[in-house]
Amino acid sequence: MQIEKITENKIRITLNIQDLQEKNIDLHSFMSNSIESQELFNEMLNKAEKEIGFETKDYKLIIEALAIPNRKFYINSY
Repeated sequence: MQIEKITENKIRITLNIQDLQEKNIDLHSFMSNSIESQELFNEMLNKAEKEIGFETKDYKLIIEALAIPNRKFYINSY
């Protein structure tokens, strides 16, 4: 998992299949609104807050998840 700050209000988190497997989440669960994927999103946002100061408390978020051919996923949050 890689977290990068794009702007003051936008981050990108890059995941690969191995990241999902380490959390025991399959691709179908990740792309659906499963409890496991929700927990993973919360974990990623908490990590982003600790590592790069991206705060989400009391804010509405837009999350965009994209699958790309090299078996990675980009998750943009703003």
